[in-house]
Amino acid sequence: MTFAISGDLQWFSRSKYDGGKTERKLFDQHGYCAIYFAGKDQALRLGWTGRDPRRIGEPARIIAWCANDQFAKRVVNEVSQLLNSRLVSGRYDVPVHLAEQAICVAANNVGVQITSHEAMMQHVRAMRHQRLQKELNRAEAKFRDAELERKLSSASPALPEDDYANF
Repeated sequence: MTFAISGDLQWFSRSKYDGGKTERKLFDQHGYCAIYFAGKDQALRLGWTGRDPRRIGEPARIIAWCANDQFAKRVVNEVSQLLNSRLVSGRYDVPVHLAEQAICVAANNVGVQITSHEAMMQHVRAMRHQRLQKELNRAEAKFRDAELERKLSSASPALPEDDYANF
């Protein structure tokens, strides 16, 4: 699995209906956090964010996702310790592939499961699809119940006359 980002950072869909708001809402509800290296060349800044990683101010070079901010902080602290000797003026003087390996090793050391950006986007889309399918199934069941109720009320036979009451 690779965590390196090449080109533009893929984010949520920009559909004409909701502009990806539904996916972003799902994302925010679950509290996922990105661990990233951002910058140019070998002057990389390490950090984490629970927001859209396109807004970190610099192009992201590496992004790994984890379940919440506590896990992200643990991984970032471990990466900082691993690369401490390469820290120059608040940035790490490391090539991208070494930064990527540092995140993987750090996550393994602290026991935090991480996933790639692409896998995270697929996961959030699958959750959205699952919610939509659940709502669709609920609406179909409600429609079937209403249709059945309508058929039963229109097809019910008239009550039989009680012959004993008419003497």
